[in-house]
Amino acid sequence: MSQTNLHGIHNAPENSLLYEWKRLTNEGLAASRAQCVAHAMGWYLRALQVAHRILTNPEPDVMDDDRLAAYVIAHLNIADCYSLMNEPSNAAECLSCAHHKLVSLLQSSEASASLQIAASRQLRHTYAALEQHHAKHGEHALVEKALDAGRLHMIMPGTRLH
Repeated sequence: MSQTNLHGIHNAPENSLLYEWKRLTNEGLAASRAQCVAHAMGWYLRALQVAHRILTNPEPDVMDDDRLAAYVIAHLNIADCYSLMNEPSNAAECLSCAHHKLVSLLQSSEASASLQIAASRQLRHTYAALEQHHAKHGEHALVEKALDAGRLHMIMPGTRLH
């Protein structure tokens, strides 16, 4: 039976990239809780570098859901830091980047079915973050473009597919 941690990501062996991503992310969370936004940003940027490696060079024991969750969480954390630093344009760019990556995976004929399913699951998180950014900061071209792209792949409650 697999176990998940507070990130919703399955436990990983200590020598894996996923373990390193979790360690860096937890350091960033600790810095955030201590109100050290600049330090948190540093940890989160390092975690994003590892998340990119996890996504582009998958390890055999890392599930696609975990690979994409690490990628999305890293972007969400960085966007939160940008917002706290009163840099909403950078936050918008970060959120849009993650969202467009998910949309591109959904549209890719080369992505595996499991990776596309994982992208579909993660899309709601980036979509919600983009909507929250829009509500807080108003219109931003990147956010609007990302929301429009995401709407094509979102199944809204009560929608019937024929």
